Amino acid sequence: MVDGPMINTLGLTKKFGGFTAVDDADMAVERGTIHGFVGPNGAGKTTTIKMLIGGLRATSGEAWIGGHPIGSHASRALLGYAPEHPSLYDDMTAFDFLVFMARVCGVPRKLAGERAYALLDSLDLGEFADRGSKNYSAGQRQRLCLAQAMIHEPELLILDEPTANMDPTGRLAIMDRLVSLAREQGTTIFLSSHILPELEQIVDSITMINHGKIVVSGGVDHLREQFSENQYLLRTSANEAVLEILRRGETLEEGWVDADDFVHLVAEDGDALRREIMRAVSDAGADLDHISEDRTSLPDIYRKMVGMDEEEGE
Repeated sequence: MVDGPMINTLGLTKKFGGFTAVDDADMAVERGTIHGFVGPNGAGKTTTIKMLIGGLRATSGEAWIGGHPIGSHASRALLGYAPEHPSLYDDMTAFDFLVFMARVCGVPRKLAGERAYALLDSLDLGEFADRGSKNYSAGQRQRLCLAQAMIHEPELLILDEPTANMDPTGRLAIMDRLVSLAREQGTTIFLSSHILPELEQIVDSITMINHGKIVVSGGVDHLREQFSENQYLLRTSANEAVLEILRRGETLEEGWVDADDFVHLVAEDGDALRREIMRAVSDAGADLDHISEDRTSLPDIYRKMVGMDEEEGE
């Protein structure tokens, strides 16, 4: 086995005429981990994925999968890919489709059949094994697409919105399956999704991309610690009044009230912010019910680095 990250990109760039879709992207995904890949609509996520799987040629820069250049036979042999919008052979039964895809990847016929039935059962498609996908629901098509990506047991799964069109129960089941693959079998999973709270439960690391540029990348715990500095959680008897006073000052960078009536505050200078909080509470004539350092979530980091006014997804 080649040492080093499963995915490694250096200055990866893709241009379409005068438009730069992906701009000088550096990224590393360690083996056996689950890596989230997020950004707003048009950010460059799908273009990046298509370069990684060899579907698009990079304009410049380099990238490797398992130490092999992207687009090479050796790199493709390591991965399984499930696109956001599956393209299936609708006249094939689900079983025959999976066996066909397994055989394309070099899996012996008998083993291909065994894996096909096992995957269909595990993804709640067992009763559809002998039916064509023409009349599948969108969620069922998504699960069958995921099964074809897994049929040859690749070292790397690249998944573009794998839980799109699924209900909450289906999404949770898929996420549990991905965690099992990573933790028990050592599969590396590169997962693009716009459902940040869902991603936060399973990813080890994350990359955020916006306007083709990577704006943040790293381990989730490290990023939470980094972004939690100088952030506070506040609740008073007059949240809006306190927040308005803080906004008129020079220290506060961001502030918002969440659904649980807590005020989230962000500043460069934490000491100055604490002093201004006390003054604002006093000036508003409010009672201070709670103040603490704010534990940063992935949506918080996304809000700071990308902005929640941008449409998510791609």
